[in-house]
Amino acid sequence: MNGDNVLYLAAWAVLLAVGTTATGPLYGQSVSSGEAPGPEWTLVVDGTVTSWPETSPAASTDSVRAVGTRVVDRYRHNGYYYARLDSAHIDTSAARPNVRLYVQRGPRVDVGRLRIQGASVLPAPTVRRLVDTEEGEPLNPNRLQADIQALLDRYEEMGHPLAQVRVTETALDTTNAPELMVTLAIEEGPKLWLQRITVPDDARTSPALLARLTDLRIGALLTDYDPETLRSTLQENPFFESVGAPELTVTSDGGAILHVPVDEAPPGAFDLVLGYLPPSEGREGGQLIGSGHLLLEHLFGGGRRFDLTLDRRPGQTSIFDLSVSDPYLFGLPLRVTGQFRGEQRDSTYSERTYGLRTGYELYRNFELTGRLSREVVKPGPAGAQLRGRRQHIPRSQTLFYGLGVRYESLDRHVNPRRGLQVDVYVDQGQKQRMLRRITAAGDTTRERTSLRQERLEGTVRAFLPLFERQVLVLGGDGAVLRSRAYDRSDLFRFGGATSLRGYDEDRFLGNVTARALLEYRLQLDRRSYLYAFGDLGYVERPAMGESSATQAWYPGYGLGLQIDTGIGLITTTYALNPDVATPADGRIHFGLSVGL
Repeated sequence: MNGDNVLYLAAWAVLLAVGTTATGPLYGQSVSSGEAPGPEWTLVVDGTVTSWPETSPAASTDSVRAVGTRVVDRYRHNGYYYARLDSAHIDTSAARPNVRLYVQRGPRVDVGRLRIQGASVLPAPTVRRLVDTEEGEPLNPNRLQADIQALLDRYEEMGHPLAQVRVTETALDTTNAPELMVTLAIEEGPKLWLQRITVPDDARTSPALLARLTDLRIGALLTDYDPETLRSTLQENPFFESVGAPELTVTSDGGAILHVPVDEAPPGAFDLVLGYLPPSEGREGGQLIGSGHLLLEHLFGGGRRFDLTLDRRPGQTSIFDLSVSDPYLFGLPLRVTGQFRGEQRDSTYSERTYGLRTGYELYRNFELTGRLSREVVKPGPAGAQLRGRRQHIPRSQTLFYGLGVRYESLDRHVNPRRGLQVDVYVDQGQKQRMLRRITAAGDTTRERTSLRQERLEGTVRAFLPLFERQVLVLGGDGAVLRSRAYDRSDLFRFGGATSLRGYDEDRFLGNVTARALLEYRLQLDRRSYLYAFGDLGYVERPAMGESSATQAWYPGYGLGLQIDTGIGLITTTYALNPDVATPADGRIHFGLSVGL
């Protein structure tokens, strides 16, 4: 209900005794073994023993007044406004006490006349169609309140957010059969247009961004204005820590100034993640890996985002990832993201990816997305060498283009309790590659090949609340690449803290990778939680060179913790897989996220 609209129901509430309810366990409560049986209750209405309007009470004799009040309220809500509790008789002579309530119900009072005054913007037939309360029927208080809310909602849709509906008359006519005369008075208020949106002086959020996030238009009629819906919509956004109740001020020219008290989230964060990989086959000693991530959000108050990641992987692998995005390019609901990714795999090869992503918001939380990318692979000294009869890593350029969908609806972003995330892309590309090959005659020649490739990538997460502070997370990730021929640089790398927990970073290579995950979280506060997890990964690798095609399943499991501290969010995970010899060989990752 609109908080700016006041329902003046005092006289009506007094007449109908609205809100008078009994407290305590009165109905439908069983008696456990070993306890003395409760009293036997009997209801006598107008001198006749009658069944209870609800289930028979299971209360003690101390609750006689509360039970009687509840019975009388039930009759009054059914139109018997003269109903009253006449007396109560308690007989304790038997082993089980007997309680008899005597109620005078009186005649039923129907709605004799319903008048609605003050409606000029809405036509009379529309007003009557919105009201379900009928003359000649008992007045149902809940139905009348729903009728009032339906009228207020329609006025909000038409740009009258300050409309009020008052119950100005509830008179009884006892000339013949008792009838209730009800009058609703409508004060439509001015038709408002949104003059401007303001925020606290120290906030960097632009009014244009608030208008976009709440589907409001500055200079247009203020329609469908609901302050609670507006507040909750902004609260779901990661730009704000908290959002207060919006305040609407009306100017002399009929304009409205909307003030939104927002408490903004930090403008960014720096994340540092360190991981320890224990000794294994092919690695004599343990290895320390890690990444640094700089995130700047809500740049210049317009929701823009800057993302920079430096990643150190096992061996001599380094990754540089940069992206910049604007969620409302040219003031349209068009998200545009520019990306660059550089990857160096020791002396084997280097890869550079230039990408452009767009997302058009079709509905709230739902985007139709598109992306275009150019991927360039250059072999290093080791990759340029011949293996068998061909060059190990070809030089190549691939142009991908595709479409996707993105949906995200979470109650909060840092530690969700309920919600759904879906992100799916389908790409098609053309790859041009050049390599050296040994012919049948033993000569070395350069070969140029054009390959058509198709790629599918997807992520889904579902957050389901189970009990208080307990959340079940279900999800999956998948990637598929289809091509007539494959190079090592084409394949997806799989394994590690962000893909398949319990295994080394980038341990697996495949043209098909998938993971199903399950997490059981115990929420400690709004930003902290303890969890147990299980992953099940699948990797399919095509035949390349002298190696044959393979496919296998890989389970992983472990424990994790995210905790909010004075210096930032601290995260840690401990993960295992069935092939780990001892618990000391588990994979450990530690992260720290510091707000800027």
